[in-house]
Amino acid sequence: MRGEPVDTRRAQVQPSKQFQKASRPAPAAPPLVLTSDQGEDQEAAMLLPEIVEETRRRLEKQARENRETRRAEQRARFHQLVTAPTDEAAPDFVPPVSLQEGRQPPSGSVRVTLPRPEVPGPAWGELSADAVLDSVPWLSKGARLVFRIMHMLAVAKAQDCRYPVIPNSAAFHTPQLLLAFVARYTTRHFRRLTNELEHAGVIDGGAHAAKVKTGIGTTRHLWDGSIWAVKLRPSTCDAYLSPEDWQHEWRDFQADLESGRTAKKLMSYLNTCEGLARQEHVLKTWAVNPNAKMTSLCLERTFQAEQKMTLQDTVYALPLIGELSELKQAGAIGNAASIISHALGDSHSRRFWCGLLWAATRNGSLEAFSAQLLRLLADVQESSELRNPGALFAARLRSA
Repeated sequence: MRGEPVDTRRAQVQPSKQFQKASRPAPAAPPLVLTSDQGEDQEAAMLLPEIVEETRRRLEKQARENRETRRAEQRARFHQLVTAPTDEAAPDFVPPVSLQEGRQPPSGSVRVTLPRPEVPGPAWGELSADAVLDSVPWLSKGARLVFRIMHMLAVAKAQDCRYPVIPNSAAFHTPQLLLAFVARYTTRHFRRLTNELEHAGVIDGGAHAAKVKTGIGTTRHLWDGSIWAVKLRPSTCDAYLSPEDWQHEWRDFQADLESGRTAKKLMSYLNTCEGLARQEHVLKTWAVNPNAKMTSLCLERTFQAEQKMTLQDTVYALPLIGELSELKQAGAIGNAASIISHALGDSHSRRFWCGLLWAATRNGSLEAFSAQLLRLLADVQESSELRNPGALFAARLRSA
């Protein structure tokens, strides 16, 4: 039996579908075709460096034009300042030719000195004679009074010398006759009191001599007063006069004798002074400068100026009384009342001012008290017809 012919191609073994998928080659990638958008992006990327360079050139040109314009304005302003008529321009001033020459630093060296900072000085106002007296053994009442006067003169002399620090003691020149008169003692009793102070170590003193020419051309040594060294603050060192203090020429005694400016003549002015403050002012004037002119008019003017300054300082310091302890408040109020009553010319009203100050301290109104007192002092200086300034002050204080 003849069979059908066999197709050899179909007879071949057919691979499985899974094998066919794995062995099938990947289709070829389609050819790259640039669209219209992709072409524009490529052209922009190619033109970007040119755009950046063009922008940089344009900015450099604008900056150069601005710089030239600014320099031209500066030249015009400089020319205007140089050619402007002014009295302060130097006649021999030669303007620079170019801007480069004008920017050159001046020839020579320039030294700049900075101001020195202010250094606070010693606290002269804190020195107290009572503190020195409390540091020594017992002294009599008269010796304490004499020491307080001499301590005041020593502080004034040391402050006038402008010491950078407070020394242990300060020396000054004052005749013994003037000190005894202000202390209300005779010269004999005054010497006994000063001997007591010398033994305690708080003062050191003695008579001082000066050379005086006589009419026949010779020289003599005459007593021109006394020099004193007074202890300023409590310490273990006693007050003493150095050899330089003894050799120092404290006053021109020759000229004083020729002009009649002696201590005995000054006593006539002290007899006319009312109040201890004026007499103490004469002593301080002599202690600070024994050669100062001590006429009645000069002493009155300096005393008024000193009292005015002291009164203003006292009034400005009144609000600080409230910060003190009760023990110190009594002394501060007493001193302030004495200064105020003395400045107003009524020493009998001291207790009145003490009462007002105590009331203001308890009420906490010291600032208002100080302001009203400054107003009263201005009224007293402007009007000489004000008879009772204390009553006017009390009325204003009640209304305020």
